[in-house]
Amino acid sequence: MPYGAFCELEEYPGKEVFVHVSEVASRWVKNIHAFLKEGQRIVGRVHRIVPEKNMIDISLKRVTDTDKNRKLDMYRRERRSEKLFEVISERVKKPKMELRAVLDELEKEYGEVFAGLEEASVFGEDALKKLNITEDWIKAIVEVAQTNIKKKKKEVKGILTIRCPKPNGVEIIKEALLSSGSSVFYIGAPHYMVSEKGDDFKKCEKKLRVVVEKITKDVEKSGGTCTFEKKEES
Repeated sequence: MPYGAFCELEEYPGKEVFVHVSEVASRWVKNIHAFLKEGQRIVGRVHRIVPEKNMIDISLKRVTDTDKNRKLDMYRRERRSEKLFEVISERVKKPKMELRAVLDELEKEYGEVFAGLEEASVFGEDALKKLNITEDWIKAIVEVAQTNIKKKKKEVKGILTIRCPKPNGVEIIKEALLSSGSSVFYIGAPHYMVSEKGDDFKKCEKKLRVVVEKITKDVEKSGGTCTFEKKEES
């Protein structure tokens, strides 16, 4: 509609929500069809619920790029784990009730099913022996996981803008970057790319934050300035 869009919540079947045109983008929206299409999958944030009217309103503009990427990554992981367990179930040929118990064990230990599959792809049966899962399930999970999953590294990065007016400013900046213990790439003075890679976004973010704080402290105590702009996660 010109004034907004009705959407279905995939995680809550049967639940319909509404996004008003004012919540689609941070700038003025002349034509909502330039931002939303039928059948499109979006990430929204619930910002109002009116139980007595069964109304749920969501916002797109209140979702950060980081939140959006995490949610889409979570969605893809859930869909992929479902597909892989279709293959696993075919191999084991056990009742659905037993499958549910296996999925619950993985979620309880690793927080999500796909994380458990990733561990099984790297560490084999050792990743599953502590769980309450029978040998036939363990063998099938490991075989399918190691065949289909190659663990991808996550990366969090950003741009440091560093200036130091001192006569030895170049040396001060160089020392601050080298002593940070992180991967730093020269873009063009005064800009430098700093990044952290790992298996988990949150851990990468934490490491990067520590690195940026150290570089900033080292530069500022020598009379310089340092600002940081985070880039989209990958």
